[in-house]
Amino acid sequence: MGTFADLVSLMLTFFILIISMSTLDQTGLSDISSYFTKAVSVLNAGAKTEIQMIKPFELQHLVTPRELMLAMRQNSRVILAHSTLEHKVNTIILKNHLILRIGDAVLFKPGRAKLDPQHIKALKRLARMLATSPGYIRIEGHTATSRMPENSPWPDPWSLSLARAASVLHVLENGGVNPIRLSIAGYGPSRPVSTNATPFGRSRNRRVDIVLYEKN
Repeated sequence: MGTFADLVSLMLTFFILIISMSTLDQTGLSDISSYFTKAVSVLNAGAKTEIQMIKPFELQHLVTPRELMLAMRQNSRVILAHSTLEHKVNTIILKNHLILRIGDAVLFKPGRAKLDPQHIKALKRLARMLATSPGYIRIEGHTATSRMPENSPWPDPWSLSLARAASVLHVLENGGVNPIRLSIAGYGPSRPVSTNATPFGRSRNRRVDIVLYEKN
């Protein structure tokens, strides 16, 4: 059974603890909040259940390159939600590269390099996100076959794939992405991701890839 002195000591300790908690300065609270936010920001966990945007330039100093790419992938899904490109952009992380893959049938009419106007607004939303991201951006055009229709305005599929990449690049540049960070490539049918023996495979090969990467 405890003595009266023990009880007094316990009460004194209790009051000291309360006083300490009540006088915790705002800076300390801010530091704790900041630390917790950074700790959960990559996966957007924490008290709130809704997905929130992450600032990539701030995040790149706190996480690994792969974690940064994961955050950027999440951001792209957030920014395209409720747009004409929702569920139409396949996001792929390959090493330290983030690839935003869009089928050409989504963006262009067959054999054309002019963007479908209904998707330009969604691409501009994506551009605003990319403008705040670190690293460089390469837009790659790809086709499925090496043959072009006789009435095509393009002499070969490489020219068509390059023109399509350029169309996307201009939207990103107009949307605020620094042109120093941008480049384009037209690979024609030289880099397939599926077979050309089936319609489904050919549809996968006809695409535009927006590639985010860091220069070595």
